[in-house]
Amino acid sequence: MSELLKRSIETLSSIVNVATGLAHPLDDARAKELFKALHATGEPLTYSAVEALALANKWPSGHAQTLAELAERIGNGGRVVIRHRRDWGEPTIARLKAEIEFKKETS
Repeated sequence: MSELLKRSIETLSSIVNVATGLAHPLDDARAKELFKALHATGEPLTYSAVEALALANKWPSGHAQTLAELAERIGNGGRVVIRHRRDWGEPTIARLKAEIEFKKETS
């Protein structure tokens, strides 16, 4: 699993209420935007990788499964409706990619 996917799930986990998963509309929107942005960069979104990362970031099992299902659907090109668009996914992925690249260059 890639560093970008790992950092993306960590970032999402620090913003959403992992205890309630994607129940809040803004949390749902952030997850969808994040996965759409990852998919647009060619990042593989597999159920097993997303579920493992969610569990590692303290998501309850059922919510981790829901997150992994969403990621896999988007990763397979499935459509999703983002009702409360936050314009958060693309800038977040761009920032994370820059941070990862900077870390590589300075190591």
